[in-house]
Amino acid sequence: MKSVLNLLGITRKAGKLTLGFTATSLAIKKDRILMVVMTTDSSPNTTEKMERLCKKYQVDIYYLFNQIELGRALGKSNLTVVGVASKEMASTIKKQILSARME
Repeated sequence: MKSVLNLLGITRKAGKLTLGFTATSLAIKKDRILMVVMTTDSSPNTTEKMERLCKKYQVDIYYLFNQIELGRALGKSNLTVVGVASKEMASTIKKQILSARME
């Protein structure tokens, strides 16, 4: 899964990643997000809100990492949710997640 963190870092450098619940929620509502990565240790309230939003706007959501791992990989202390706005990166990240689950 380290490769997924690396891909998220590249996506951030390209300016195609939203960081945090508010920024990601707003971008989803503007139809800019293709994929959401949420931490496994996010609060039930935050998880429920993001799931509802992703379902409404038909955005894929994946639960990976914890807040410290995700935050550290993207230069923050803690981070609960990020949104991927690049079609190519979302596709590449999904492939990495699926191949990691197959191993």
